Amino acid sequence: MVNEKLRRVIAWLIAQDRASSQRDLALMLGYNPSAFSQIVNGRVPLSEKFLNRLATFEPRLNTAWIKGKGGEMLVFSTPDAEQMGGGQEAMTFYAENKYGARFYKQGDRLLMTVRHVPYAAFGRFANDSDRLDRTSDDWGYETYEVDLVAHGHYLSFDIQGDSMDIGTRESFEAGDKVLVRELEREHWREGFRYEDHPYWVVVFDSSVLIKQMVAQDLEKGTLTFHSLNPSPEYADFTLDLDSIRNLFYVVKKKPRERTF
Repeated sequence: MVNEKLRRVIAWLIAQDRASSQRDLALMLGYNPSAFSQIVNGRVPLSEKFLNRLATFEPRLNTAWIKGKGGEMLVFSTPDAEQMGGGQEAMTFYAENKYGARFYKQGDRLLMTVRHVPYAAFGRFANDSDRLDRTSDDWGYETYEVDLVAHGHYLSFDIQGDSMDIGTRESFEAGDKVLVRELEREHWREGFRYEDHPYWVVVFDSSVLIKQMVAQDLEKGTLTFHSLNPSPEYADFTLDLDSIRNLFYVVKKKPRERTF
């Protein structure tokens, strides 16, 4: 039973791209692959030293579960009910995708928790970010209600500025939050379905912007972006694809909390 659970853990780590194979995992944990195989197959007793190395490699692993003492394979520190979107109804872990987005059931609701970027998506050229590190430990979390378990790399951003605010339901005002999905660079040359996904968070140079994508020229390798606010200072602009570091399309908006 213990070794079956250990094999399940190894299979999960490989599926999450934490290791390419059992041999690769053995080397990352500091074990000779042959000795590691003997532990996995039960020919050598499972030691606390081994479990501690495994837990250091993946802190969410529940070593008590591996030893047959109950619980679940993974242990998550989940936000409280208020942070998760209201109500005191019990919330249970449901799934996690390969990029770390976690899904929870709360009654009939499906909640998705993603990393929340600690700098805002502005509606103008003003920010001080130098990279989007998806493994950064100082990023917080934000939760959105969703319809299904989603694959892909998702993040959450705060909105600042007024270039995308025209007072309508479709626009974005300071204090809103947006759930976005990254379109990986390998797919850029296939074209951008901006009719289906009009709003994008664009990362280039030292700026993180939220804009409407209105045109693409794949032969020239350019994208044109538009501000909803008609003020002359927010004119349309075009960027070369080579100058863009990340592109995320907006999946969902969470309006800012209002006090009356």
